[in-house]
Amino acid sequence: MKKNRLPDIPTLQSYLLTEKLGESLLSQVYKGYHKRRPEQPLVLKLLKLLSGWDNQSRHLQQKIERLKVLHDPRACTPMALESDAGAYFIVQPWFSGQTLSVWMDQHPNINLADFFAIACSLADTLQAVHEAGITHGGIKPHNILVQPGTLTLRLTDFITPLDIRDVSHFIYDPEFVRGTLAYTSPEQTGRINYRVDFSTDLYSLGIVFYELLTGRLPFFSTDPLELIHSHLAEEVPEAHESNTEIPRQLSKIICKLVFKQPEKRYQSAAGLLADLIRCRDDYAVTGAIVEFPVGLRDRTRRIIFISKMVGRYLECELIQREYDEVIGGAFRSLFISGLSGIGKTRLIQELQKSLVRHRGYFTSGKFDQYQKNIPYSSLIQALRNLMRTFLTESDAQVAQWQAKILTAVDSHGRVLIDVVPELEFIIGAQPEVPHLPPVEARNRFNNLFGCFLACLADVSHPLVLFIDDLQWCDTATFDFLQTIFANREEHPYLFFIGAYRHNEVDAAHPLTKLIRNIKERKDALQEVRLEALGDDEGSE
Repeated sequence: MKKNRLPDIPTLQSYLLTEKLGESLLSQVYKGYHKRRPEQPLVLKLLKLLSGWDNQSRHLQQKIERLKVLHDPRACTPMALESDAGAYFIVQPWFSGQTLSVWMDQHPNINLADFFAIACSLADTLQAVHEAGITHGGIKPHNILVQPGTLTLRLTDFITPLDIRDVSHFIYDPEFVRGTLAYTSPEQTGRINYRVDFSTDLYSLGIVFYELLTGRLPFFSTDPLELIHSHLAEEVPEAHESNTEIPRQLSKIICKLVFKQPEKRYQSAAGLLADLIRCRDDYAVTGAIVEFPVGLRDRTRRIIFISKMVGRYLECELIQREYDEVIGGAFRSLFISGLSGIGKTRLIQELQKSLVRHRGYFTSGKFDQYQKNIPYSSLIQALRNLMRTFLTESDAQVAQWQAKILTAVDSHGRVLIDVVPELEFIIGAQPEVPHLPPVEARNRFNNLFGCFLACLADVSHPLVLFIDDLQWCDTATFDFLQTIFANREEHPYLFFIGAYRHNEVDAAHPLTKLIRNIKERKDALQEVRLEALGDDEGSE
């Protein structure tokens, strides 16, 4: 780490800070020691965002407790979260080294012996981390420390956001784009519903390996949305195409690490390490690497969730046709029914691939069986998620949303901010609105909510609104949905999809009435009943 002696080092009661090591978007990093143990140097990260945030500090403390199961010395896990005069800071072990990003700048043309030393050490360290049940979630050169002479490594910064929407207000900062977003996995973008797990770390490690060998990133843009799109939709170039001296076998290993679908990547750091060791040993003996199938020794004890849709071809085609109509300016609605676990949600995830291609938005909410008395809960959840996505966009785009939303809601923005607080970061603080009796207040809310939803879908960005578990929907939401369907001409470019368990919806259920009313008006409505897959479909 680069060390800068600065006069404005903070003063803490129990610790003495001696040097400022660096600064990131989320923290200032110092070298120091506890005043009772001056012989033991430490790293202290003063967190910029957490002053007075008790809930966040409890969450961080829980993460630190979980990390205590990891005893490998190569993993610089936090020792404690402490506070001083309202500021929170993380205490970590000291390691005398520099970041891998600095090391790469000093070694632009890495030799294969050094690459294998670094790559094998990283894979071995990740194996220990994953065997402890921990996903790092932030693998990048800045979080890898290297001793230049020995190439001894340490993996640090285990407490990082797993979803870029958690740091949406930083997304256009050049440091965030170059230092974090460039290594982000598709499932960490917040745009697709794949699990963040061990294979997430392996994807990011693949990007690091690519940069180590070629001296460049596979994807780079100053526009973070273009970079996100690249992680979602563009293939990583083969490393040997950038530098013909890179063995093809290493290109194959990197390609397996950076598959878009998590189940196609290496499933274990152990499997990766086995392939790297075989390459290293070949190169040490013969000066060349014999090509072999990658992943032969890749094993995992975890259940792998397949991202490919098995069967359901007719249903997928139907959904795609309906979405094509939405792209053309229509309003469409689809209701999917089936037993619990039959694949309703998974079917909708297939649509997200088309959304990426057409720059559409997808947002979703889910009703809870035990929160049926909370009005609009699922709609509010969906719109809060969508506002968080908007906040990851450029200042110019946010300004456009501000103008559009303010035009739609006029002087009643406060009503929406009260239930979608993220909206205030887009349209600013809004004046209070007059208090109304319950019936009038609900009518005002439904009208305002409808105007709000209508302005979010347009020709540039079609919107898919997916509401799950409608069998537990509240009365207020049903009333609102009746209004939407009755005024469908006001909602072009909107695709409403609802899912429910048909065995929990009888003839008297409000959802049955809603669907019947839509059919009576002869509105565009599609219904899909999912049954269990047959033997031929399920064995693909």
